[in-house]
Amino acid sequence: MSHGRRCPILGQVLGSTTGPPCVERHKGVYLVDDAMERRLLVATARADFLSSGDDDLYGVPDHVAASWRRSASCGVRPHELASDFHTELDLSSRLVRCAQPIIERLSDEVADVPISVALTDNRARILSRTDSNAWIGRLLDKVYFAQGFGYAEGSVGTNGVGTVLESGESVHIVGPEHFVESLQTFSCAGAPIRDPFSGRIEGILDVSCLSDQSSPVMHSLVRSAARDIERNLLLDRNQPQQALFDAYARIDARCREAVMAVGQRVVMANTMMQTLLDLTDLAALQDHTRFLMARHGTVDDELDLPSGAGVRLRGTRVTVGAEIAGMIVVVTVLADEDRPARLSGRSAAGSGRVVAGTRRPDAAAPSQGTPPRGRGSAAGRTPAWRAAAADIEAALRAHDALLVLGEPGTGRFTLIAELYHLVHDNGRSVALHAEDINQAPEDTIALLLQSDAAPSLYIMRDIDRLTEATVDRLLDAVRDAPEPHSPIYLAATAAETPPNEAPYRALLPCFRASVTVPPLRHRGADIAALATAMLAELAPHRDVRLTRDALRVIMRYRWPGNVRQLKEALTAALSRRPVGALEANDLPAFCHSTPRRSLRHVDEVERDAIVKALNDADGNRVAAATALGLARSTLYRKIKHYGITR
Repeated sequence: MSHGRRCPILGQVLGSTTGPPCVERHKGVYLVDDAMERRLLVATARADFLSSGDDDLYGVPDHVAASWRRSASCGVRPHELASDFHTELDLSSRLVRCAQPIIERLSDEVADVPISVALTDNRARILSRTDSNAWIGRLLDKVYFAQGFGYAEGSVGTNGVGTVLESGESVHIVGPEHFVESLQTFSCAGAPIRDPFSGRIEGILDVSCLSDQSSPVMHSLVRSAARDIERNLLLDRNQPQQALFDAYARIDARCREAVMAVGQRVVMANTMMQTLLDLTDLAALQDHTRFLMARHGTVDDELDLPSGAGVRLRGTRVTVGAEIAGMIVVVTVLADEDRPARLSGRSAAGSGRVVAGTRRPDAAAPSQGTPPRGRGSAAGRTPAWRAAAADIEAALRAHDALLVLGEPGTGRFTLIAELYHLVHDNGRSVALHAEDINQAPEDTIALLLQSDAAPSLYIMRDIDRLTEATVDRLLDAVRDAPEPHSPIYLAATAAETPPNEAPYRALLPCFRASVTVPPLRHRGADIAALATAMLAELAPHRDVRLTRDALRVIMRYRWPGNVRQLKEALTAALSRRPVGALEANDLPAFCHSTPRRSLRHVDEVERDAIVKALNDADGNRVAAATALGLARSTLYRKIKHYGITR
């Protein structure tokens, strides 16, 4: 009789002819041991529970019984496995990076046993699966325990992933303890992986094998491996993140108020902060903090949130060398009597008054524009946008020469023009484009010196595109010009540039106020309303609207081209579906991609072809790979490379 080899980790004999590990052979007769008896008890209790709803689950572990009840209440079907497939996975996340060496080590240790090690995110979606041999992998494929599939308890019942998330504790689910019948072939042990700083569950580590090869050691093994991954998470935290956490911990320890730390990719908040504001206000506050931390070392500001609540925000930027780690803010909700009267720009920003549009002047004779038509760009709920609108209005009321900074496409010019016409009903605005000024700077000065009956605001657009020669000629023309007959009201827009590097730096003494307009990615609370207003402008008197999936795509995209790019995307969607509900597939391909770097034109063409193939195949990657003539692995790699979310 061959006794085979013993696995050094699980202690099982491999290749043995003495029968399954749970059965002992005695004088040619196989006797059922305690483990088999327990499984029979559990199987009987499960059958009674499913047939009659019998809640007397004798012999069933408490955590399994609780999971069965949750599964039944969620409508999980015991004879049908319903696992959803997800494409929006971060396969290069910090969790994956820190778990990979531990998973490789664990797989080596149990290489002699048909076993699989899986990592999921905090939504029970499988990020990776490593099999000790192809045989166990094929069995798990049949139950959709593979990358991309979800194993939440509410979908597939009791299991070693979803039940861990529900209970918050490690579990060992063996055979009939699974709620869904097709999973009872397996045994799985799962343990939570917690963020060492926040304590939140970041993911689940799961070890699965056939149920008759299960061992209690699996549970200890997976818990130990999960702790090792948590240790890697602790060591992996980079210097800026560590500095941000240290500063947050210090302030939170000595402060009894709501405290939040906001970094580029991480947010920490104490309990008071989490309960002080609703989710919409919290998201708006995070956007506003990210906007502020790139521009100010310290802040002490009062602002209105989307819900109407007023808060005081006191913040300090955290840096590591020249790198900005984030900002720590202390937030206090203001009582109505503590809130000062807002600048009228706040109410003006919400009025959404429509004004008339300008036309582009030619180079020889810049034309006098009429008030620009728009969609009420001054309207907005995001604190940074509302604050910018208020500051611009205050400068326009005081007739201060105004410089408005921001990324191209953020609506700087439109915001200035709209607010000017809200403040000065009988005024007019004149647009002066940088390329026109470069061609004839003297003509620009002559236009500014004209005497007008009505007050006029001259808006120089994109002065960061002026050449140094043009700037010098403008300054010479200003010095040589006669005294104007009436005051000159001036505003300008420019991209954010360090003052000592700006080509227009010699013009800075001409301005008395500057305001920075936030990019669209920092205006999360405004995007849905902005898209709806744009649709009304682009398709007047037509029934057009965004579906929930389309709006989700729009909200997730980063919009590097800002409001201008959003308008281009909606225009493209309307060309595909001029009337009715705009679907996610109607949006341009770039909306479904969030690459980590800028793309070349050839990359954009390839990305668009992949998105189209996925749309045509209704998200089926196998069919899309076939249509594109690519290997499935190549398609998966390119989807990850381009950040395609379809």
